[in-house]
Amino acid sequence: MRKIPGFIISCLILMLLSCSEVHENKGNNTVNWQDEVIYHVMQRSFYDSSGDRHGDLKGITGKLDYLEELGVTAILFTPLYKSDFYHNYFPVDYEKIDPRYGSMDDYFEFIEAVHDRGMKFIMDMETQYVQNGNLWFEDSYMNPESQYSDFIYYDDEDNRYPEQFLRPSGSELYTYKAWPEQKLHIFHLDMNHPVVLEWMKDYYAFWTDPLGDGSLRYGVDGFRIDHIMDDLDYKGIFTGLYEDFWKPVFEHVKQINPGLFIVGEQSNWADYGETMIEKSGADASFGFLIRYAIADLLAEDPPDYASGHDASNIALHIKETIGRIPDDRYFVHFIENHDIDRWSSVVGGHEGKIRCGAALTLLLPGIPAIYYAQELGVTGQVQDWSYDVNHIPVREAFPWTYDHNDDGIAVFYRDTGPWWDMSYFKTGDAESFALSAQMDDPGSLWNLYREVIALRKNSGALKHGDFRMLPESGNGLFAFAREYMQERVLVYINLSDVSARIEIPRTQTLFTENSRTEGSTLSLYPYGFAVLKD
Repeated sequence: MRKIPGFIISCLILMLLSCSEVHENKGNNTVNWQDEVIYHVMQRSFYDSSGDRHGDLKGITGKLDYLEELGVTAILFTPLYKSDFYHNYFPVDYEKIDPRYGSMDDYFEFIEAVHDRGMKFIMDMETQYVQNGNLWFEDSYMNPESQYSDFIYYDDEDNRYPEQFLRPSGSELYTYKAWPEQKLHIFHLDMNHPVVLEWMKDYYAFWTDPLGDGSLRYGVDGFRIDHIMDDLDYKGIFTGLYEDFWKPVFEHVKQINPGLFIVGEQSNWADYGETMIEKSGADASFGFLIRYAIADLLAEDPPDYASGHDASNIALHIKETIGRIPDDRYFVHFIENHDIDRWSSVVGGHEGKIRCGAALTLLLPGIPAIYYAQELGVTGQVQDWSYDVNHIPVREAFPWTYDHNDDGIAVFYRDTGPWWDMSYFKTGDAESFALSAQMDDPGSLWNLYREVIALRKNSGALKHGDFRMLPESGNGLFAFAREYMQERVLVYINLSDVSARIEIPRTQTLFTENSRTEGSTLSLYPYGFAVLKD
């Protein structure tokens, strides 16, 4: 029997009451997402409007002016649904927003404010699992007659052994230690069962068009699917999911909003994601291999497998990514996200490499994604304490000011463990990271991001153009052209600590950073870059 999510009815009532040459062009879409700059937020860490040190929806709504000033056009959250995990990736209740973030009213106010600014919102989803406390599990565990038995995958007829996240089949309940001091369990939904598929189609449809009237006024503009796999967790139990589960869900919501953007986070980060896109119908994957190539070249301690000391490996993965992704689909380009070390830590605090990271994020092909506070150069590294808290250092509070006692600073993790002892608020590094200081400094990293975002926004070539390596590339110089229609932009980035002088065609200088042009000569100082219009 098809089960309609009960919260849809209540939310509708609420709303009615509240009223070489590689081609990069992407055509034939209702919305061309190459025009966008994504800002990836962990909302618990962004801005606290209530004084409880947890970031929330009202806090983000109140800071949309900041995001607009920075120049970003789309906002990507981590999950909103209720969970006992601080990151919200394993829901206890799909039908409720985490109360720390606010209410459904707060969400609707947020999405309306986003759309009023002409911005877009992407909702993060990991709908393959539930944690203990979820109704479907609690009612069906050891109760085969439960009306929810079809929702949880059990390895036995007595519902004694639910399939568990990262555990062998038939295991006793495994306990995950969750921040701050919780003991939780994680279970697989039965993604093979039609009742789960139909429920999820309705669930995703609600967020696409909450009013159900086709207006899309309060609907999301896209979904990020976390940990999307064809064979979930390689267990051989849930197979063919791209075509049998995700494709029907995506087709269903795209009937409601044909312009909806769906990006899948391929679970294998050494994969380009083209198979996931082709089989599931998603619009985009993530450019993990491009990011790793950049880090291999610029990291303070590059891995043993890092190859060479020039940008050829970056170019190789750019070309390979563009070549593998279908012409009407996309890839998201990034150097930071919520699962990996902050860029400033990757490069050991090297100012030139940090600033080159801004250039590479915004000038290379792909849809650029900025992870919150990346524009301030904050530090943070994934640790090895336990599964749930390892990533708190890369999910710290946005430093609006340097003092963690100031209003709005979302230090939810304060005084709860070693992650606080190494916090940039505790060490004093937040004084240099703080937005309050950087906005008043014309040479700050924040101003660099703002200026290069504006440069990209005003250039069709930087948003939509082909990618072609220039012959000047080599010996630490990364030179490439982006061309679109009648516009040709040349980008020269010195990724070394040795100055370079090259001859260039007669061009218009669009932007320089630690470099200068004199007639037909371009001087690039260590880690400088220039953007020229041919």
